[in-house]
Amino acid sequence: MKRLNIGDLLSDGFRYATNPYGRAVALGVLHLLSFLIVPIFFALGYVYRCIKGTIEGVEGLPEYRDWGGMFIDGLKLFAAYLIILIPTALIIFLIGVPLRPLRFRAILNPYAMIMSMSSAYIASFIIGVLAGLYLFMAIPHMIYVGRIGAVFSFSEILERIRKIGYGDYLAIYIVTFILAWLLALVGSLIPIIGVILIVPIAVLLLARVQGLVFKSTIG
Repeated sequence: MKRLNIGDLLSDGFRYATNPYGRAVALGVLHLLSFLIVPIFFALGYVYRCIKGTIEGVEGLPEYRDWGGMFIDGLKLFAAYLIILIPTALIIFLIGVPLRPLRFRAILNPYAMIMSMSSAYIASFIIGVLAGLYLFMAIPHMIYVGRIGAVFSFSEILERIRKIGYGDYLAIYIVTFILAWLLALVGSLIPIIGVILIVPIAVLLLARVQGLVFKSTIG
């Protein structure tokens, strides 16, 4: 298996996210209207199709058609994230519960308070990162297989990660996530225009890289 190059992945991701740019802008409009609830499922459905198209070798952004099917795809993607993130959030919550009495006792001891809070935050951060690392491969795997339950195919998903190499996979995830997060942050700081013109670039970049990374493990 050919070793993945982060630079090539990101370069491809940026080209893809603006090809054609009008379709990225349309995704931005859906995000802007997400407060109406329904549009966010169309947006998720479009991301679903972008990942699927990438795995199938499609180079440009997909057209907006079969809106009913796209809505269903969005529900699938939403459900896949939910069934992983809810247990993750529950674990993080349970980590914090035993530490709460300690925080009250440590109120007169700033050092003890800082240590108790830091341990909870560090544990929560680690669990969150592990969940993100898993979802980065689990989501395209679910889309490829076509079943929501495929996000629980732990052995298959971990085997795909092993093919890439744990170090390379971690580096690709961290760099892509940070870049996408920064783009989304900049976009969110510019009212309306940023959400429409910049935020979708971050979303589509992440989707493209996910699809490309997964595709490299096929065969």
